[in-house]
Amino acid sequence: MALQYIFFFIVLLLSLFYPCRATIDNQFQFFTVMKNSLSGNSLTNWDVSGAKHFCNYTGIGCNDQRYVVKIDVSGWSLSGSFPDDVCAYLPELQILRLSHNLLRGNFPQTITNCSLLEELNMSSTYLTGTLPDLSPMKSLRLLDLSYNLFSGDFPISTTNLTNLEAVNFNENSGFNLWQLPENFSRLTKLKSMVLTTCMVSGPIPASIGNMSSLVDLELSGNFLVGKIPVELGQLKNLQQLELYYNQLDGEIPEELGNLTELRDLDMSVNKLIGKLPESICRLPKLEVLQLYNNSLQGKIPDVIDNSTTLTLLSLYDNFLTGKVPRDLGISSPLTLLDLSENHLSGELPAAVCNGGKLLYFLVLQNTFSGVLPESYAKCESLIRFRVDHNHLEGVIPGGLLALPRVSIIDLGYNRLNGPITNIIGNAKNLSELFIQSNRISGVLPSEISQAINLVKLDLSNNLLSGPIPSEISNLKKLNLLLLQGNKFNSSIPKSLSSLESLNVLDLSNNQLMGSVPESLGELLPNSMNFSNNLLSGPIPLPFIKGGLLESFSGNPGVCVPAYLKSSDPNIPICSQPYNRKKINCIWVIGISVAIVIVGVILFLKHWFSKEKAGWNMRRPCFLPFSHMMSKPSIV
Repeated sequence: MALQYIFFFIVLLLSLFYPCRATIDNQFQFFTVMKNSLSGNSLTNWDVSGAKHFCNYTGIGCNDQRYVVKIDVSGWSLSGSFPDDVCAYLPELQILRLSHNLLRGNFPQTITNCSLLEELNMSSTYLTGTLPDLSPMKSLRLLDLSYNLFSGDFPISTTNLTNLEAVNFNENSGFNLWQLPENFSRLTKLKSMVLTTCMVSGPIPASIGNMSSLVDLELSGNFLVGKIPVELGQLKNLQQLELYYNQLDGEIPEELGNLTELRDLDMSVNKLIGKLPESICRLPKLEVLQLYNNSLQGKIPDVIDNSTTLTLLSLYDNFLTGKVPRDLGISSPLTLLDLSENHLSGELPAAVCNGGKLLYFLVLQNTFSGVLPESYAKCESLIRFRVDHNHLEGVIPGGLLALPRVSIIDLGYNRLNGPITNIIGNAKNLSELFIQSNRISGVLPSEISQAINLVKLDLSNNLLSGPIPSEISNLKKLNLLLLQGNKFNSSIPKSLSSLESLNVLDLSNNQLMGSVPESLGELLPNSMNFSNNLLSGPIPLPFIKGGLLESFSGNPGVCVPAYLKSSDPNIPICSQPYNRKKINCIWVIGISVAIVIVGVILFLKHWFSKEKAGWNMRRPCFLPFSHMMSKPSIV
């Protein structure tokens, strides 16, 4: 009897040992299969010969019984196909992270057999095809299939995964149009629901208001319609609500003011109407408020002045009216303020840069009046400053044009006056400066040439006078120079021809004199306009050949040489001094050559005459023989 018990015990041990051993062998086999089906440098550290245990592989995690519970190869730049039946090899797998790799083919359907899987992250893997029924994965807490190329129907079976805490299908635009089902509210543990750009249509179901654990709700970039349900105001834990780029209409519910934990609210690019609720502007933790490109009306509530957390306020392209709260930004660390394309009026808020972090100040296309606050000249954090198309007046604060980080300054189409100060030379990062259509006067300081990163400069339609500084040629990155409609009264600097990046040059409607430097023709075929000045002389040949005669109209002194055919009847043929310039040069050269030749001939003739006379004087006197014989000799 005792021997029977011993035998039974041995059989039991063997029955336990061999399945365990078989499972370990299966796990080893999986890594051999995985290494053969995927390629990437990071897999070279996996020694599948058995010399190194798989629990010691990089990216692999095991439990105390040496069963694989985690695979994390995120961002390994792997390519190929992920092996099928992963959980047939690794039955204890709980975490599978494959994101940011280049996996071929369809979603591996057999992953749904991983009943213990708690986290599945296959984002940015470029997988295609349809998704299976995900219901068997009851243990899932995190599901991230964002940034893929799936097609077919959205897996509504996701609503059966009641342990889910985060679901992310961001950027899967290949799905068929689908609607949010009412039973999404079954996911009471869900904290993050990101369904951005994945073809969601129809209304937002009111039942979402029952998902009380939600912290992050993102439904942007879809085809949602109808009103924003007031039930969203019940999500007491919500910190981020993004509904932008949809077709939602109606008014913004006051009940959203109950979301006291809300930090980020973005409902831009919809069809929302009515006023901006004061309750939202009172939210104690609100950092980002974006409602641009809607049809909101009325004033910006003054209570927004009291915010101590607001960093980004973007309300552009609405129908907002009235004055901007005077102390906006006085207590909050604003980094962006965009109120452009509204009907706002009054003075600009002077305290917006009090937090010292403002990067973007954009209020273009409104009816703001008054002067530019001096405080803006001390806003050293600014990168972009645009106040064009308003009714601003007064001088430009000197330091504004010399802010150390500013890249774009746009002051165009206002009523600003006064000079451009030479401190502009300190604007080392300035790439675009627009001050067109104002009343700026004085000279253009040569120090502007020290703003060496300027790419676009538009000072047109002002009252600038004096010379165009030749030092402007130091702006080697300049591709647009617009100085038309001023009172510049010097000659055109030849140095402009060294601006090899210049694409557009407009010097029209000034009082420029003299001739157009022929060297500017080296910049063709770029756009150039010299019309309506006091220029004179022949138009350089490159401009005539380039068909740019109209760029010289309104200059009574310019002309076209007679030996060229003019296509513009408004530009006269050059008079004799210009017409025959080349011919006269030829005549001068010809006459000079003739004079030289005649001179040489006369010199040679004179020289030969002198030589002949000298020879006659030196030769001996011989009498003729007949003459010698006729006379007797004397003894």
